[in-house]
Amino acid sequence: VVGDIPIYVATDSADVWADPSQFLLDKRNQPTSVAGVPPDYFSEDGQMWGSPLYNWDAMKADGYTWWSERIKYMLTLFDGVRIDHFRGFESFWSVPVDAKTAKEGKWVKGPGEALIDKIREIAGDKLIIAEDLGDITPEVNALLEYSGFPGMRVLQFGFLSEDDCPHTPHNYPSNCVAYTGTHDNNTLLGFLWETPVDQKNEIMRYCSCDESQWNEKGCGAIIRTIMASNAGLAVFPVQDLLGYGNDTRLNVPGRATGNWLYRITK
Repeated sequence: VVGDIPIYVATDSADVWADPSQFLLDKRNQPTSVAGVPPDYFSEDGQMWGSPLYNWDAMKADGYTWWSERIKYMLTLFDGVRIDHFRGFESFWSVPVDAKTAKEGKWVKGPGEALIDKIREIAGDKLIIAEDLGDITPEVNALLEYSGFPGMRVLQFGFLSEDDCPHTPHNYPSNCVAYTGTHDNNTLLGFLWETPVDQKNEIMRYCSCDESQWNEKGCGAIIRTIMASNAGLAVFPVQDLLGYGNDTRLNVPGRATGNWLYRITK
């Protein structure tokens, strides 16, 4: 069982209430800047998450105790964990609290190798998955390589351009976790429905599937292709295993309501 560690916590969380010194807050314990990401594949305005940012100087001063306790406790609950938004450890997007959109933010340097050393010390031989998606730079790739953690590969990102992409299955290293899509993507069938015909035909040819049968056999062909790749671990949303469509999508990034409603019966 793999748990999930969101990189940030909410302003009204127990974490902020218990130790506000670990966060960038004003005298009323309200954020001065908030977390988010710049414009990307999912949102032309970027995403303004609203979570308070960490006071990395204070965290460094006490030896990253808050993160150590967080990782240690999660590993008592799970066999391994996925750390969300790993790129925020190299540089994070800081948005003024009164900004209208995330476009007004800027990159700020994160804790880097010092925090990675602490996480590795706590985790030992337990599985740590680094969610290295988004605006990835050579510096983020270098930090991931330093960590030794497996990164993520998402097939839905593998055919967005004609470039040789790290998300295309023939490029998967063994030290990665391969997904058809994550909670932020459309379901695999929904993705195929919305993909332009030329691009869809390319995916079907790549996965050895008859182009005319993408609706009936496309999901299975893609799943088999991922299973045949070099990835050390593969993860499939249950909707993709069942061949379900867009009506069972879990989350649309940047949309505040109507998410996380899908449930599966016994």
